[in-house]
Amino acid sequence: MGLNKTIIIFIYLFLASTNIFFAQKNKICGEIQYKQVKNISKIIEQDFLMKFNNKESYSEEVNVKLSNDSKESKVSERGLTETTIIGRKNLSPDFFYNNKTDFYFSDHLGSKTLFIKEDYYDWKWKLHEETKKIGKFTCQKATIKFRGRNYIAWFTNKIPVPYGPWKFKDLPGLILEVYDTDNIFHITTNKIKIRKMVDCSIKFERKQLKSTMSIIKYRKKKEEFVNSIFAKLSSKMPKGTPALKWNKNCEDCPKGLEIFDEEN
Repeated sequence: MGLNKTIIIFIYLFLASTNIFFAQKNKICGEIQYKQVKNISKIIEQDFLMKFNNKESYSEEVNVKLSNDSKESKVSERGLTETTIIGRKNLSPDFFYNNKTDFYFSDHLGSKTLFIKEDYYDWKWKLHEETKKIGKFTCQKATIKFRGRNYIAWFTNKIPVPYGPWKFKDLPGLILEVYDTDNIFHITTNKIKIRKMVDCSIKFERKQLKSTMSIIKYRKKKEEFVNSIFAKLSSKMPKGTPALKWNKNCEDCPKGLEIFDEEN
């Protein structure tokens, strides 16, 4: 009788330790499909597929399409303002890569693709009690001010990974929706797939992370690109016409998504 009891206890302890082993080995990973909409000078929609695990996330643009340049006119108290919107000239997909300390992304200036690494940012989210449903997930509200804009995010504790679309991270769960209070930027999740696996590694071209520039150099490159566009437009003006110049402090001009002249 004593031997049987010992065997039963041994089997119970073995099964319990096996469950703990698999719980520790299995990691949360998955992917979400989301739509990113920017409404600055023109509405621009992009579709992304984001893969994630406990340590990192990688979003890559899908359904990439080229677009032509366009012009828009706006009448204000200062007179007529004409905006030239540069179309997309590059089919290389945008990407965003996040881990617990770093953030990398790509952008296009004309036909050129740039790779950028950002310094660590301390995401000081404010959590709220308000909740809402996104699909089958109950999501909690969080707010933050980031680079001149106030954002509202909805995250779910049911998927306890600290990542989300674009640059957003460091909430207690996966971020499924984000938007700013000026209706400039809105990200919505369309589809969620969750898995628990031993191997949750994310495969992508990591070599592009080795040829990056700083955010400061990137901003200078953007300024040079905009100035080159103004020079090109000036070259097409009649002789004697004053050269067009980019006024960074233009009050009527639309602000970029990130306003770097503010602390956040």
